[in-house]
Amino acid sequence: MTALKIIGIILLIFLLIGFIRLGAVISFGDALRVQLRIWMVRLTIYPRKSKKKKKPSAGEKQEKPAAEKKPKAGKKHSIPKPTLSELIDLAETALAALRATLRRTCKRVCIDPLELTAVFGGWDPSKTATYFGAANTLMYAIMPRAEETFYIPDPSLHLRLNYDQEQLVTAKGSLGISLRICDLFAILFTLAIPLIKWFLRVKCAHRHDKPEQEQSTEEQTPNTEQQSA
Repeated sequence: MTALKIIGIILLIFLLIGFIRLGAVISFGDALRVQLRIWMVRLTIYPRKSKKKKKPSAGEKQEKPAAEKKPKAGKKHSIPKPTLSELIDLAETALAALRATLRRTCKRVCIDPLELTAVFGGWDPSKTATYFGAANTLMYAIMPRAEETFYIPDPSLHLRLNYDQEQLVTAKGSLGISLRICDLFAILFTLAIPLIKWFLRVKCAHRHDKPEQEQSTEEQTPNTEQQSA
């Protein structure tokens, strides 16, 4: 019973880890900021905090660089060279796997937050109104399809007019994209399994091929025999 309890606890831990979300949040406006999001924790990637370099004290001795160790020559496993037809097959396999991956990715990606506030201004009212109307048309054309394709729980998009503003367009907002760990592994498996199957097919097709070193030695031996004769 204790072994079953331990296995159950381990499976429960892996299940809980699989539901943790990984993603990134980009904020723009006054300044650009990029954060890595792991569940409820956010780590700022950009801008980086400047670290002060410590000056080495006089008492510290400079460490001598360690002598580089030469790697031991081991057995080299020859990788088969694919033919043109096999490369075409690889391209078709990769495209099919990418399509299946994109289908799964789009359904499992969560876009949150999605916030945008754009203010249109400038000294030319006709030009400002033209850009404002084009932005509204683009927003109402893209957002319904985006909400059908991705999971967007709370979009917040606002377009405004301010003729007192000197700049034509000013914008600020934030965009976050996240995936659960279990979804990420499912996408990787969907992409990797067809490529692994292709590699195994090529390896089986070329299993009787001789490695390049043996071919070069076989080509050199008749040349040496002719020179000696």
